[in-house]
Amino acid sequence: MILVKPTLRDLLFLCEHARADEIEQYEAIVAKEWNPEAVAADLYARSGISLCLFDKATGVPVMAGGWDMRIDGVWAGWMVGTDAGWATHWRSVTKATRRMMQLLLDRGERRLQIVALESREKTCEWYARGLKMEREGQMKAYGFNGENAVMYARTRGP
Repeated sequence: MILVKPTLRDLLFLCEHARADEIEQYEAIVAKEWNPEAVAADLYARSGISLCLFDKATGVPVMAGGWDMRIDGVWAGWMVGTDAGWATHWRSVTKATRRMMQLLLDRGERRLQIVALESREKTCEWYARGLKMEREGQMKAYGFNGENAVMYARTRGP
């Protein structure tokens, strides 16, 4: 795996090949229709930290993700990936994401959080088991069409 800051071209590729459940979640939580160009531009313009993983053999991006500050010390996560990338490189994605999270916590940030559709059971399991985040609770009728969502967080210290 190759790990670098994503370019606009990388993000556009990933948004054009995004997983269906990621698109569904975006539309429900952001309340906008998925437009690969607009989503890629939005992700690229964010001021937080980000990374992009590439398949070393093919040079194709498999995932990009990052964290944006919401308020001082509180960061919200985002990620976009392909089905093939997740199937093949989920361990590398997990390790890279956990490293980025630990970097933020080590530098003094106090909270990392992610909102997910509750229906994305495998993703929710990954947040809990893979990223060591705590499920804080259900947010009923949170999505644009009334979908239930779940907040996950990882905090610094006890």
